[in-house]
Amino acid sequence: MYFWENEKVILRMVDSSDASVFEEHLKDTVGRMQSDHGIALPSTPQTAADMVNYALEGIDEGEELWFAIMNHEEEMVGYAVIDWMNERMANTQININIFEGFRRCGYATSAAGILMEYVFYERRFHKLGCCVLEGNEAGNEFVKSIGFSLDGFRSEMFYTNGRYVGEYYYSILEDEFEAGIRRRDNYDIPDSDIGRTDIPADKPVRPGMNGSYFWNYDGIILRDMTEEDYIKNHEMIYDTQSCVFFDSDVKLPKFEEELSDHEKAHLNFNCDDDRIEFAVCNEEGEYVGCINVCGLDRKNGKFSYSNYTLKAHRGKGYATKALRLILWYCFMELRMHKMICCVNDENNGSAAVMRKVGCHVEGVMRDNEYYHGKFVDAVMFGISKEEFMKFNGLHGEWNE
Repeated sequence: MYFWENEKVILRMVDSSDASVFEEHLKDTVGRMQSDHGIALPSTPQTAADMVNYALEGIDEGEELWFAIMNHEEEMVGYAVIDWMNERMANTQININIFEGFRRCGYATSAAGILMEYVFYERRFHKLGCCVLEGNEAGNEFVKSIGFSLDGFRSEMFYTNGRYVGEYYYSILEDEFEAGIRRRDNYDIPDSDIGRTDIPADKPVRPGMNGSYFWNYDGIILRDMTEEDYIKNHEMIYDTQSCVFFDSDVKLPKFEEELSDHEKAHLNFNCDDDRIEFAVCNEEGEYVGCINVCGLDRKNGKFSYSNYTLKAHRGKGYATKALRLILWYCFMELRMHKMICCVNDENNGSAAVMRKVGCHVEGVMRDNEYYHGKFVDAVMFGISKEEFMKFNGLHGEWNE
């Protein structure tokens, strides 16, 4: 039998003739809200054409695979996407949309069965994930019914319909698919002890008080990154453990003495994208590392961060202080609502830093990273502005 066909559906690649079907689908506000995380502008023929062109480009470049889901009456009943394909980490994600009028007919389950066989048996992926928006109970029940387990829930991730809503993260591993079982029979949010310590969190110090310079805070100074700073960071390739924690990768043996295009683009706070990069200095003005605000999502008020401390300056609290200052800036000046971040399950130091500023575990993504011959979990941390203010003992305006 043809691999891409079963008793319910036939899968084919999306093509340009599907634009008219997508145009009608884009008028389904409830269905589209699940994928767009909000109310989109009124659709137009060009909107649908752009969507199809985006799909065709992804297929052509091998970055995303868009499938039209057809029933045996040759009607297009929905579409599915395999995206975020990470060959090295052997994980990917799936997204299935069934058009209004064709739901609850078993099309999604049938399409998912074909795609899971393809992902695990043909592409040799280890893990398949998916996300479900809070409030989509039908979506939650569907992914559970096809064998996915809950990895975590991140609260207040998106802003729509006048309120913040969260997102559920599910996954299924190759061995679970083969056995047809779930590794966990319950759907409680997984927790982790990574980063826990008996040492109490540092007493918060408020930046910019009493007329002091905001970016000079509790023994550290944040400033713009210079060429010399970036070159210094290139030494990370000789610190394999840091490389693994920072990029989940072992770098090839080289040392760059020139700036990359990315680094050049961010000198002097030239942050036209979703990233702001800061140098971290000690009181003597010595460069000790960097901290970056990244993934700035101004519509939904989300952001993430990354930091790197030079080996000679670790264990002195610089990362904790820099993160606290960055959180303060993003929440109180940029009007962000929530910070999210992931760390590998073995990165106890970074996890401890996040706990010290009030972050908490929101879930565990199983077997999410691959290095040194094994898969390791990724632990999801998060903190909202309200939680940050409460942790710092604030009950009104931040500078009261």
